[in-house]
Order: sequence, then C-alpha cells, then structure tokens
Amino acid sequence: MRIGIKSDENLKTLVEELLPYDFVELDENFDFKDISIAIVDSLNKNFKLFLSELKKRRIPTIALLNESEFYKMRELFLEKTIDDCLLRKDIFKLESAIFKLINKSVNPEMLYLSDTFKKGIFNFSEINYITYSSITRKTEFHLIDSESFTIKKSFSEIEEKLSQIDCFYKLDRSTIINLDLIQLIDYKEEVIIFKNKSLVYSSKSKLKELEEIINRDDFLKI
Repeated sequence: MRIGIKSDENLKTLVEELLPYDFVELDENFDFKDISIAIVDSLNKNFKLFLSELKKRRIPTIALLNESEFYKMRELFLEKTIDDCLLRKDIFKLESAIFKLINKSVNPEMLYLSDTFKKGIFNFSEINYITYSSITRKTEFHLIDSESFTIKKSFSEIEEKLSQIDCFYKLDRSTIINLDLIQLIDYKEEVIIFKNKSLVYSSKSKLKELEEIINRDDFLKI
C-alpha cells in the first residue's frame, strides 16, 4: 500500500520509521498516482489546496493539526474534506487511524450477533444503544422494538468492532449509543431519548459532549 504524505522532512522520516507502509511525497503538481491514503500536515502552505485535490479524487485523507486548530478541525469534518485527523503531538496514533481507514472501505450495514442459544442479524438502524454489565459480564444490545439481545462478550471487544462505524458513539465506559436514533437530549432530567422513546440516563457533562458531536450544520436550526 502506498500512502502519500505532505509534511516536513523530520515528521516524514519519523512516520517512515514507525510504520511498515510505502510512504511517498505528495506531488506539488497533484499527480496522486496509486495513492491509497494521504496524510497532510496543516503547516504545509498549500494545505487547503491539497485537501481539495484529494477530495476530488476521493482519496481518504488524515490531517495533522495542532491544539489551537480545533475549530478548523471541526470545519473540515463537517465539510467532509477529511476522513480523520490527529494532533501533531499524537503522531504515534497514526497507525490506528490508517487501519480504520483501510477497513472503512468494507462499509458494513448489518450486524451479526451470536450467543449460545440465539443468532441474529440486525441493521445498524435497529440498535438504539448497547450496555455492558460488570456483574453478568455480558453485553446487551437494546433494539428499537424494545427487545434486547445479550451476548457474552466484553465491552472492549464490542467497542473495537464498532469503532469504524460512524453512527455508534461511546457515551461512557459501559454504554455505546446510536447517534442516528437520538431524538432528544434533556438536560433537566439528564436523559437521552431515542426515537422509539427508549431512555438512557447520563450526566450533564456527557450530554454536553454528545451535543457537540451531533451539532451538525446540515440540520435546519430553529
């Protein structure tokens, strides 16, 4: 796999030492031949131009930014200009980011759940939220028809499997929710209400984090 990179020479050398991929310098003439993924540092003077050209060619792109560029980061996500981003200081997380982009191309829409006595196939849109019980050591999938499906797997296993699926969001250490099925966030009652009226209680701070995640500019705001 060939990964295009546009950064300073020191960072490029570090990335090449860390990861077992074929890294090539992104061409200033935007001749992006045989590039599977691109990594572009915001320090590059043609940063936005590179991102625009990569988007046209539908090449998955990771942006490298610093902490002061948070709002730029959010803007790029909302515009769907980039597929992922990392703080420059977190460069050691790059391997995980690349792995997710490689697997994202699979783009599954269904979930196969298997336990000792039950097997089930569900669309992502049928799963409101997922919880884990440290007492029973089982993970429970709560469905939109108010039924549930319990499997004997650790929460970390489930979290890893769903990490590449955009609609699932880890709310806390034992709860994953489906962002697409949220209807209301109630700060007074400290609860998340789903479209089928199921409830998940959470703290105000977690609700605020959630609001930031779902505060999309493509919604009509009244």
